[in-house]
Amino acid sequence: MRVYSTFLLLAGLIWAPMGFAKTVRYELVVEQKSMNLSGKKTVDFALTVNGSIPAPTLEFTEGDEAEILVINKFPKDEVSIHWHGLLLPPEMDGVAYVNTPPILPGQSHLFKFPIRQHGTYWYHSHTNVQEQKGVYGAFIIHPKKPTHKVTHDVAVVLSDWSDEDAMQILKNLRKDGDYYLYKKDSIRSIGGALKAGALGTYLGNEWTRMGGMDLSDVGYDAFLINGKKNHQLITAHPGETVRLRIINAGASSYFYVSLGGLPMKVIAADGVDIEPITTSELLMGMAETYDVLFSPPEHKNYELRATVQDVTGFASAWIGMAEKVPAPNKPLPDLYASMDHSAHGTHDHSAHEMPKAQSTDDHSHHEQHDHHDHSKHASQPATPTAKPDVETLTVDHLKALEKTAFSGPRKIHDVKLVLDGDMERYVWHINGKAMFEDRNILIQENDVVRFTFENNTMMHHPMHLHGHFFRVLNANGDRSPLKHTVDVSPHQTRVIEFLANEPGEWMLHCHNLYHMKTGMARVVKYSTFTPKPEVAAHQSHDPHLHDHWYFYGRAKAATNHAEGALRLSQTWNQIDLRVEGAKAGSRGFESDGRWSSEGDLLYRRWFGRLTNLIIGGTHFAEETSGLLGVGYLLPLLIESNWLVDHHGEFRLDLGKRLQWTRHFYSDVEFTWRPQSEHRDHRTETELSLMYSPSWSWSVGLMLTSESLGAGFGMQF
Repeated sequence: MRVYSTFLLLAGLIWAPMGFAKTVRYELVVEQKSMNLSGKKTVDFALTVNGSIPAPTLEFTEGDEAEILVINKFPKDEVSIHWHGLLLPPEMDGVAYVNTPPILPGQSHLFKFPIRQHGTYWYHSHTNVQEQKGVYGAFIIHPKKPTHKVTHDVAVVLSDWSDEDAMQILKNLRKDGDYYLYKKDSIRSIGGALKAGALGTYLGNEWTRMGGMDLSDVGYDAFLINGKKNHQLITAHPGETVRLRIINAGASSYFYVSLGGLPMKVIAADGVDIEPITTSELLMGMAETYDVLFSPPEHKNYELRATVQDVTGFASAWIGMAEKVPAPNKPLPDLYASMDHSAHGTHDHSAHEMPKAQSTDDHSHHEQHDHHDHSKHASQPATPTAKPDVETLTVDHLKALEKTAFSGPRKIHDVKLVLDGDMERYVWHINGKAMFEDRNILIQENDVVRFTFENNTMMHHPMHLHGHFFRVLNANGDRSPLKHTVDVSPHQTRVIEFLANEPGEWMLHCHNLYHMKTGMARVVKYSTFTPKPEVAAHQSHDPHLHDHWYFYGRAKAATNHAEGALRLSQTWNQIDLRVEGAKAGSRGFESDGRWSSEGDLLYRRWFGRLTNLIIGGTHFAEETSGLLGVGYLLPLLIESNWLVDHHGEFRLDLGKRLQWTRHFYSDVEFTWRPQSEHRDHRTETELSLMYSPSWSWSVGLMLTSESLGAGFGMQF
């Protein structure tokens, strides 16, 4: 990396008294490289910035002019860089096809913008799944005058890493949202529920068609702090003060962050100074940042530990010297907990206050506070022996240094945003529509815009708004904190509001990379804004507006039965092909060694998570018929198809998986065809008992209506 600051001597002599801005330049080169970050495997798909993961830390001072040249040396794809949390012109925001042109292979793009704020921020790719592959780094802006006296000032970049290509991860999730449960050892089962004394809760969850809490989608191979699983972060002595600028750059991982079992003093959130508060640990959503002060109480080495929320792994960095003091272990989550979400820490605090109107028309909502007045008490780290103010810090505990409530008459623009999806099919959306169906949220300049997020899912969603800071309404009322990313916990409501004073087109999206890629995103568009021609020329080609197809297949082969199935799916459209064969005699035919066969070709149009309309055809008993019907997910997670063929004859299909233990399961399938003038009454039942060491394959027994066989199954 080349970095340099330029002052022409003559210009400095003439303009220094007038506060002439300093220009700080960086050059960032994105290219593909083979790397081994997990310690298990070298992969060739890593994307580095200036040869490293994470990307280099960029440092500025408030008031600087930034010039950053991004060069794409990745021959297989375009790239982009988004400056997360920065207030800047929309064309500099870095979201390809939305407000910035893509950077094509072999080309470059110069970003130029004034630095209008200070704090801890970061930057990352906003193209495809490149963030997961390594394109992320810290962006640190120092204040014009120091607000905290510290000995060490350290960027701490948390991330998740997989030895599997990120595009394959997305494809796997679209095959089955539970694809990675085997890898994470987090399969819920009847046997596990019995052992935990929670069978009633398990069955209750299934009765309400919920499979259990989803804390993480992906099974990762490593969790990293500054690109390493375990390393010495800094040498520090008692009496020295360390400022840790902690950034969650994970693609899809929340982290619990703790420090040697000692309290930490939190002084800023998402780059904005807050009223200092001490805590034993942080719960950080993707894209959030926290600034922490810490002073080693003894000549020891204290572990800064980032534990992923589902407690499948952690990363460690050490601060101090000599004897190591580890952070406490997190208990494993209860896989059989009730779906009562009242204790998840995110509630609708809007009832505590009625927001007033904004006090100013300019852009000073992030810069208007005098942070220096608070430096005297804020710069001291937490007392090691004192009890922390809170055990686990979340946004509900944050309090602004000064009043953030709006004053004066303002028009309020209320927007309700329902966050929902289907974990099984792995589709995510807002207000029942993915971004390709409903791109824009139109707002008016100078309105106070209030978003009410209603999370109808069992997952956390860290919602990020580009180009703005918003008030997160909590119990602190007029001093509710300013943030750019906020956690919306499962089955909870969160209210934010902001002054619409940054005209442009700005992404609003879940910062779980795979949720955003499958639809949980919008563009907040000012009604009077017109993009520059070089941006507008690309907008019609925006990949966010494409509904991609994904593939899934399975096959079963036993001595008495065989089946193959293929599925192509989009967000709401699905095409199923099924071919099934049974040994003659096992379904009531004469046993002459032949095999009978049947099959379906169906199109499904989904309407939410439970219901789909079916149209297609079937071949059965040497006759081909058209089909029309409805698919519906019944209580206890029983899949059902209610079908009528073109003769008016009815067919009912029921299917249910019984997960006995981590590795043993049974699939129960039932088909009923009532008697009619064209056929006899026919009931078909299939029951399997399978051993499955992984998602991909299984072996076991297959019982049909009249015979028992042995065989195997596979998914791909």
